[in-house]
Amino acid sequence: MNRRQRHGHDRHARKIALLGNPNVGKSVIFGLLTGKYVTVSNYPGTTVEITRSSITLDMTKFLLIDTPGVNSLVPMSEDEKVTRDILLYEKPDTVIQVADAKNLKRTLFITLQLAEMGLPSVLALNMTDEASERGISIDTGMLKNLLGIDVISTIAPQRKGIKELRESMLNAKTAAVSLAYHPAIESAVAEITALLPQAHISSRSLALMILSRDDSLNDWLKEHLDEKHLKRLSAIADKCDAELKTSSALVINKARLELAAKISGEVVKKTDAPSWRPLVAVGNLSMHPVYGIPIVLLVLYCIYQFVGVFGAGILVDFFENTIFGQYINPAAVKLVKTIVPWKLVQDMLVGEYG
Repeated sequence: MNRRQRHGHDRHARKIALLGNPNVGKSVIFGLLTGKYVTVSNYPGTTVEITRSSITLDMTKFLLIDTPGVNSLVPMSEDEKVTRDILLYEKPDTVIQVADAKNLKRTLFITLQLAEMGLPSVLALNMTDEASERGISIDTGMLKNLLGIDVISTIAPQRKGIKELRESMLNAKTAAVSLAYHPAIESAVAEITALLPQAHISSRSLALMILSRDDSLNDWLKEHLDEKHLKRLSAIADKCDAELKTSSALVINKARLELAAKISGEVVKKTDAPSWRPLVAVGNLSMHPVYGIPIVLLVLYCIYQFVGVFGAGILVDFFENTIFGQYINPAAVKLVKTIVPWKLVQDMLVGEYG
């Protein structure tokens, strides 16, 4: 039974954040880890709902937080801001990153940001069965060595890997992978980190957010720095952009994407999936720039035939003329005329105007 409320959990309990891209099965894994009893509430100051639940691991209670799906930890939406703020303000002891095994590159883009934040994490490669069907295999052992964190293969609907994931949550490590940026960025990061106070995530990650012009970080900065330091941070970011002759955010994202692609290329192997399996074949043809057009027209025609002709025509006529016309209406008329002797009342209940 779900309970929608704002309180009910120990505020001092150790926290585990469940994080990942949208539509990777994160909520399914949350349900498998926690069971039925959860708390759903809006994150303070937002309309974004956050799901929390208490779980016990090795006799220790934790608060598991299911964060909104994100594509980056430099927020571009309210959902992403809430997820980043949970990492920044709530100090999770562990982050479980749920990944789509079919798209490891997109996953690693976030993994690198978690590593820069200095947060202990575990990578759950979900939907590995779907990846296999597409001829995608991932060397989890090599990926674990490259990242320096546990990598668990999971298939959430089948509960595969959930036991191993629970065990790994107690021994999460900070990713060992690191990224060296352009010298201008590294110089700016060094200047900015010297001005920042201690936080739940690393000063380096905060500096990179500032250089990426993350305006959603302004509230936190105003809480911890005076106006003089804020102007200094802005000046450092402007100087860095001038040296690069482009946006620092573009350079930072490009470097992350390149490293994510490099790691993905080392651990992912693709083989030719059975191209003429019915669902695969239809899926491939439907995305073809030429063959996709007649397919979509055929689908629209079938929908029209089903809804417009079969549903609104054949079924409606059958129910109106056969079911009601031959059986229900005559029976109702007979019943009313038997128990109601007044014709005026009969006409009000049954017949053409009843």
